[in-house]
Amino acid sequence: MRRFKDYDDAVSYILQIPRFSAKNDMDATKAFLKIIGEPVAETVIHVAGTNGKGSTCAFLNSVYINQNKTTGMFTSPHLLDIRERIRINDEMISRADFLNCAEYVMQKLDEMKDIKADYHPSFFEFVFFMAARYFSLKKAQVIIYETGLGGRLDATNSLSKKDVCVITQIGMDHMEYLGDTPELIAGEKAGIIKKGVPVVCFKGNNECDRIIENRAKELGSDIYFVGKDNISQVSFNKKNIDFSYKYGYDKYVMFMVQSYAHYQVYNAAIALKTLQVLQGDDCVELESVKQGIAKMTWRGRMEQIGPNVFVDGGHNEDGIAAFVDSVRDDECTGKRYLIFSAVNDKRVSQISRMLVLSGLFDSISLCELTGKRASALDELTKIFKDTIDDTQRCIELRAYGHVREAYEEEKGKLSENDRLYICGSLYLVSEILALSDKG
Repeated sequence: MRRFKDYDDAVSYILQIPRFSAKNDMDATKAFLKIIGEPVAETVIHVAGTNGKGSTCAFLNSVYINQNKTTGMFTSPHLLDIRERIRINDEMISRADFLNCAEYVMQKLDEMKDIKADYHPSFFEFVFFMAARYFSLKKAQVIIYETGLGGRLDATNSLSKKDVCVITQIGMDHMEYLGDTPELIAGEKAGIIKKGVPVVCFKGNNECDRIIENRAKELGSDIYFVGKDNISQVSFNKKNIDFSYKYGYDKYVMFMVQSYAHYQVYNAAIALKTLQVLQGDDCVELESVKQGIAKMTWRGRMEQIGPNVFVDGGHNEDGIAAFVDSVRDDECTGKRYLIFSAVNDKRVSQISRMLVLSGLFDSISLCELTGKRASALDELTKIFKDTIDDTQRCIELRAYGHVREAYEEEKGKLSENDRLYICGSLYLVSEILALSDKG
């Protein structure tokens, strides 16, 4: 068994796993989770979807913490620190516990040799198993798991106990793994549904809804849809949104989210419906729920990181549409500047058209991300130039070789009434947050 010298050695090893280990089949993942030891908790929530998974998890986590429950939350990706993926009561796992759990996973690999001699967890699987170990050690009462990609074949779907399955908004992303239509992607997300376990689903594409509903019926699982018709009286303020959510047949309750990103209202609504399913309309502690929803913050989602500077993790068409909706209502009286970049598996042509046709931005600055998955700067520039020319929009287009250069140059141009937005990839958000957090 390999032993780690220290925390940094463990992180280095785990981050290099993609170089030598592929995703395993579900039988092997289930077998190893049994060896690791699946955490025992009062409530286990499993969340899948294309957009809004992390925020929905965070809303649920915040409410349960406010109800004095010990919560465990497993999410991905991380923005600045790998330990963000594993939390107890919204506190990142400590370096010492991270090292301890990583060594535990390595130690247990010896016990898998009789089942599958060449077995090794993928990067995502390895961190998931660490989370399972940590949640057991900390005796988490409520555990919230976010899927990585898809759902049906996701490592988190190896769980034997789920109390509710949640499917957030579905859109076109990761098509090379999940399929090239919303319906195929919905089928993969619906793969998390477990026999007899209730399902909460965002009401969106009718065909996707039908696929998920049919899967729930096949497994004898009650399904609860939540959508725009559950929400009314939406009021936008500078740093929060008030909205009325429909509880039961004719009861409406006012809530507040600490964000002005429109999409957070829908993610909060999904969390609220999930709490209704788990706690019941009559049993739910409304005041604690309202406080928990209001307290939730989630980095990189229309987050203000400086005077008139905002970052957002929108990185596919639905995410960009939600981003544009929020920008449109920002009450900006000056110019709007945008910094954009993307990874090479995104549909940048479609996204560029959405951003350009929105008519919201006076200039768009492009930059190249760090890493092998980055879209090449010359390719991004060509796509946006062609879109601007084709739509005959008057938008200044700039290109920067590095994220730091784009950020510092564009931030320096802002006057008191201007705004700078940064979106297109969570990797871009990560690089910007690293710069802004350093001052």
